[in-house]
Amino acid sequence: MFKGLIFFVKQGWKYDKRYVLWNVLYQFVNSMIPVIAALAPRYIIDELMGEARPQMLVLYVGLPAGYTLIAGGLSVFFSMDGFTRRCRMSAEFDSELHKRLARADLEQLENPDFLDMQEKAKKFLYSDWHGFGYLLDSALNIVGQVFTLAGVAAIIATLDVRVVLIFLVLTGAGTFAEGHAKERAAKLTEQISADQRGWMYYSGLFENFGYGKEIRLNGMGNWLLKRERAFFTRVNDNLKQQNDGYIRSGLIGCGCTFLQQCAAYAWLILRTMQGGISVGSFTMYVSAVTAFASALRTVLDNLTEIRVYDRFYDRLDEYLSVPARLRGDDDGRNHDVSGRKEKKRILSEGEHVIEFRNVGFRYAGSDTWALRDVNLTLRPGARLAVVGENGAGKTTFVKLLTRLYDPTEGEIRMDGIPIQEYDYDSYMSAFSAVFQDYRLFSFSLEENVTLARPAEEGKAEDALRRAGFGEKLDSLSGGIHTAVYKNFDETGFEPSGGEGQRIALARALYRDAPIVVLDEPAASLDPRAEFELYRHFNELTEGKAAVYISHRLSSTRFCDEIAVFAGGRIVERGTHEELMERKGVYAELFEMQAQFYT
Repeated sequence: MFKGLIFFVKQGWKYDKRYVLWNVLYQFVNSMIPVIAALAPRYIIDELMGEARPQMLVLYVGLPAGYTLIAGGLSVFFSMDGFTRRCRMSAEFDSELHKRLARADLEQLENPDFLDMQEKAKKFLYSDWHGFGYLLDSALNIVGQVFTLAGVAAIIATLDVRVVLIFLVLTGAGTFAEGHAKERAAKLTEQISADQRGWMYYSGLFENFGYGKEIRLNGMGNWLLKRERAFFTRVNDNLKQQNDGYIRSGLIGCGCTFLQQCAAYAWLILRTMQGGISVGSFTMYVSAVTAFASALRTVLDNLTEIRVYDRFYDRLDEYLSVPARLRGDDDGRNHDVSGRKEKKRILSEGEHVIEFRNVGFRYAGSDTWALRDVNLTLRPGARLAVVGENGAGKTTFVKLLTRLYDPTEGEIRMDGIPIQEYDYDSYMSAFSAVFQDYRLFSFSLEENVTLARPAEEGKAEDALRRAGFGEKLDSLSGGIHTAVYKNFDETGFEPSGGEGQRIALARALYRDAPIVVLDEPAASLDPRAEFELYRHFNELTEGKAAVYISHRLSSTRFCDEIAVFAGGRIVERGTHEELMERKGVYAELFEMQAQFYT
């Protein structure tokens, strides 16, 4: 039950020890206020109805007032400074999560099961929007209320211990009913979580500028609204079931509170009328009974909250434990017999030979092979064109080449060594890649080219000009320091598809890796820009091995070898002339495209 609580205590202690200490001190300081509030009126009233000594009245008023003043000041400090530390801790933990996501295998980020796990993990972390660390606050609140309970229970017990027992039974019954409702609500939360993800997707479509043209030109507005409504209707229906349960349990709790108050007041009035207690004592016991009931209900409610949200902890633990197998972070798979982590090879500088040996790949959860029996060698300086229809396996081939995925069967070797033996980041450094679905960032133009690498004087600008971006660069008032997009800078510019593709190409040139991968690099270019790319292809890839993926078979003319993919296999290989002579798949596809130009 307390796995989640232990997790938060460890995180709080790890990132900011004072956050935990301040919370404990806050609870301790405030826990005595209800006890003092119950005791003080008794002595003041009895003194007023007795000797009414001024010095005693000053003492009876001054002590509780002074404690309340000091406690109030300390509470403000512990609360506000604690909140600041809590925000800082939350940000640090978010950063830790993002670090794990950055290292996680790409296939995890594409997996719907992983995305559902992520949502449920957030349910635990933020307790249904209560905020990060809510469970820790609930647990520490229990500590404070226990101090209060001990104090007021001691007061009540001086009257009759049976009153304490009655309160325990009645409060426990009401809390049990509420806890049962929250358990059922937590089960509904899992379905709500899945539906909310769908709701947010459709909501994002209307807010995303990139979808605006498609929605309007295709009259999709009402159709999308209906699909969005299906999701948020299910969310709200389940929320109603949850809240109906809370209403029923709340009414039971109110009934139990009513019985508590009636029993307590009847007993106290009877004892006062019989002369068993004074009017001041009557006031003290009434305050103590009220404080006891409130503290006990708070303790039991918080225990219920901890138990309900703790059910999601396993999903968080699973989420945080998702292995980054490609990097070797897989709970011991890459350890030697002594238990020490094996040291990976660092890739040497210079040229490399990559060899695919009977490589096959199948995506997680799929029975279909995306690639099968792929045998291919990429040598230094070679220019390989990869062609084929959609779904033929071209993109999967590139993902395996760049080690975004590992093969399901067979092996890939670099310089005769299985690529798993190389340090992951070291292996990735061998590639400069331009993907069809490239992404630009809301950084400066220079930072979009250099990314995480140090900016060398003039090198980024040279890469942009070589990529055909020179004319646009000269028109920008801020030059290479101009912001891409306007998220953080109103003077930023919105690149067209072709301009964005040139920036992506400039990145690859700036990286200057020994192997260049170009996945449909001309997809967004106009005919003139595409011609310039082809014309300068040898210059752009000089001294490097190049893999060029394209649907436009005219681009294969400047490559040394062509690999034709179909059904996940390489069905033909050779030069353009050789493949045309065979009159096979390549020749058929080439002639289909060529007929529109002849």
